[in-house]
Amino acid sequence: MNLQEIIIVFDETLEIGPDAITEFQTNNELRKDLLGYFKSNENRKFALGLLDKFSKLRRNENGIASIEDLMLASYVLGQHNHVEDSSEIWKVKCIDFDTYCGVDVQLVVFAGVDKTKAYFETAGYPEANSALEYISECDECGDFDNLDEYFSHNKLPWFL
Repeated sequence: MNLQEIIIVFDETLEIGPDAITEFQTNNELRKDLLGYFKSNENRKFALGLLDKFSKLRRNENGIASIEDLMLASYVLGQHNHVEDSSEIWKVKCIDFDTYCGVDVQLVVFAGVDKTKAYFETAGYPEANSALEYISECDECGDFDNLDEYFSHNKLPWFL
């Protein structure tokens, strides 16, 4: 199963099936193809679907989604640069203790630190305050000093 086939099935069904998920989890070349695809294609619906699927797998006691799977889906979603998607990535970071520690906070601020802070200041839901506080602390500590390098299209993210 290749990326084009997976996307065609998604476009027809709005589902990412278990075979496709297994491929994303086990096939590093497919993961790289996914990143390449999203550098030049805005398929936000697919990106949101992938993040949702991996999130549900992580929350399901019988399902398995690694931190790297969640980070891949978060990275892909961030490529669209819709600041409101910061809240979706924040929710992924907060799934459990391991995701809170393991999912890079840099993924939450893909749209830029100031823009993300401004979004969370006005988002109007309880978790937004926690996100804003955490991001502000990380900003003060210098965690975002190399965001351009973190999101560089010239190199693969460390989690691939």
